[in-house]
Amino acid sequence: MNADIERTLEIFETISRIPRCSKNEEAVARWFEAWAGSHGWPSKRDPAGNLLIRVPATAGGERAPAVVIQGHLDMVCEKTPESPHDFSRDPIRLVREGDWIRADATTLGADNGVALALGATLAEDPGAKHPPLELLFTVDEETGLTGAKRLEPGFVEGRLLINLDSETEGMFTVGCAGGRDVQIERGLRFTPVPEGSRRVKVTVGGLTGGHSGIDIHRPRANAIKLLARLLDVLLQDDAVRLMAVAGGTRRNAIPRDAWGQVACPAERAPALHRHVAEWDAPFRAEFPCETALRLSIEDAPAPSSGPAAMSREGGLAVVHLLLALPHGVAQMDPAFGDLVLTSSNLAITETTGAAQKIVTSQRSLSRFGLDAMSGQVRAAAALAGGRAYTESEYPPWTPNPGSPLLARCRDIYRRLYGKEPEVRGIHAGLECALIGDIYPGMDMISLGPTTQNAHSPAERLHVPSLSNLRNFLAALLESMAES
Repeated sequence: MNADIERTLEIFETISRIPRCSKNEEAVARWFEAWAGSHGWPSKRDPAGNLLIRVPATAGGERAPAVVIQGHLDMVCEKTPESPHDFSRDPIRLVREGDWIRADATTLGADNGVALALGATLAEDPGAKHPPLELLFTVDEETGLTGAKRLEPGFVEGRLLINLDSETEGMFTVGCAGGRDVQIERGLRFTPVPEGSRRVKVTVGGLTGGHSGIDIHRPRANAIKLLARLLDVLLQDDAVRLMAVAGGTRRNAIPRDAWGQVACPAERAPALHRHVAEWDAPFRAEFPCETALRLSIEDAPAPSSGPAAMSREGGLAVVHLLLALPHGVAQMDPAFGDLVLTSSNLAITETTGAAQKIVTSQRSLSRFGLDAMSGQVRAAAALAGGRAYTESEYPPWTPNPGSPLLARCRDIYRRLYGKEPEVRGIHAGLECALIGDIYPGMDMISLGPTTQNAHSPAERLHVPSLSNLRNFLAALLESMAES
C-alpha cells in the first residue's frame, strides 16, 4: 500500500476515535482546526458550525480557480442490538478484512469520514500540485442536510466543487434525488389490562437494513413492516390487546429491528407463540437475503407505571396504519432502467402514553414524484385520523451534461485507467443540491470510494478503490493547477 493511502487511513482512524454523531461534531471540527493551524492555514466556522479551511495553491497554481473539496463531519450512529458501544464517548474500532475495512458492531463512518481524510491528505501532500483549495466540511448532513441548508453566500469563494460523498469508485454522480421527511402523529387511548393477563413481547430483528436511498431497491425486509404483519395476525384474536410498538432508529436507514408488546389471557399465550413460529419460514422465503432474521416472542415485565393497553379497535388502527404506509420503490427512472426515480422509507415508529408517532422519508429525482409519494403518506395518515407534517426537505440536483468539470474528470479518468467512468444520478440526497441553490453557477461533481451498506453496522470500505480515488483526485487537481 502506498504512503499516500496509509496517511489517508491514518487520518480516518484518528477521526474515528472522535465521537461525531449528527449534531455532535464540535470535537472533530476542533481537531481539523488544530490540524489546519499546524500547517499555518486559516479556518473559520459559520453560525451553523460548518468549517472552511483555506489551503494556498502550490507553486504555479496561484492563478487557477479555487476548488472546493466538500464532505460532512457527522456520521450515522447505528450498532447491533448486542453492542455495548456508546457513541457519545467510545471510539469506533476499525477491523481490516483483506481489501475491506469495517467497524466492530457499529457503523464505520466511512460515510463521510473518508471525504475528510482525503481532503486533508490531498492538501498536506508535499509532492502534490494543486490550485487554491477550500476544504468545506459541513455539519448535520445525516439528519436533514441542515448544515448545507444554512450556508450563507460568501462563505465559500470557489465555484468548482468536488463532493466526496458518493459510494462507488469509477462512478461520477452529476445529480441526486430530492427528499422530504413526513412525520405522523395520531392520538391513542389506553385502558387497564384485565386482571390475570399475560404480557408478551414480539420482536423482529437481525435484518440487513441499509441506506434508505442507495439500498431501497434491494430485496431487503423492513422490520416495522414484518412486525405489523405479525401483529395483524395476533390481533385477530379478540382477547389480544396491543400495548406498545416501536421500531427503527434513523429516518435515512431501513429499519433492522422492531418490537411490539401485547396482553392476552394466560391460556391464549401458547397460540401466540405458535403463530410467531409459523411466520419464520414464510418470511425467510420472501426475503432470502435476510439470513440473520430473528423472530422471537417472550414474556414481558409489567411497566412501572402500571399495565395498560389499547382497545382492540385502537390496536388494529395502529397496525393497519403501519401496513398501509408505503415502503420501497414506487417508480424506476424511465431514462435509466436501474435507477430508482421515487421511493419511500417507513423509518421509525413508536407508541407513547398519548400518541402513535411515525417518521417516513420520501425521495425522488422529480419534484412531482416527491409530491406524489408524500401525498400517499399524508392520505394514509388522514384515513387513520392522524396528523401529517413535513419535518425537513431538500431539492433535487438536476444533472448538467455540459459541465466543464465533468468533461475534465472524464478525460483524466480515461487517461489514468483506460476506460470510461460511469456517469449518472443517484437515488440519495447530496449536499450538492442545496449548495447549488445557494451558489448559482457552481460547477459540481460527486465522487467516492466504493463503500457498502452505509447507515448500518455492515458498512464497509474498499481500500483499493480509495487508493484509485486518491490517485485520480491528485491528477485532477494537478491538471487544474496547470490550466
